Amino acid sequence: MATDPPIHPRQTLITPAGEHVDVDVDMVPVLGELWRLGFTTTACCQDVGEATAGVREQRNSPLGYGGDAFIDYHRGWALLKLPTPDAFHLVALLAEVPLFADRVRNPWRPGSWRTNVPLEPSGLADAALLHFPSPQIPQLAEALGVLSRHVGDAT
Repeated sequence: MATDPPIHPRQTLITPAGEHVDVDVDMVPVLGELWRLGFTTTACCQDVGEATAGVREQRNSPLGYGGDAFIDYHRGWALLKLPTPDAFHLVALLAEVPLFADRVRNPWRPGSWRTNVPLEPSGLADAALLHFPSPQIPQLAEALGVLSRHVGDAT
């Protein structure tokens, strides 16, 4: 199956399960800290709108999503995709971090996170999408690093 060419600069990382994955360079510190904390990630992007626009420009066939409104809405937003239980756990942890507490507790305010867990006939989807403003990427990596060191100190 053909894959789309990368839009953002990427770095190859080795997941905790030993898989080689290409990760947008801005997201590398975030994923490293999430993995140190025991989270599973299934996808990430440092700017969803820009990436979607870039893929659309390089495709000969339609994406099936990614119209102008989608692209405009997602410009400047990073993405983390995690199993739903891990997403709940991450949001709960960040709700206790002063810099992120209001961002994850109060949707639709400037700087707040957008979370999407699709409803399916059997319940919540297996994966959650966490969108947050791209400028928060370094702050998130730093906050997760503090949490990771705190967890390491507790063991």
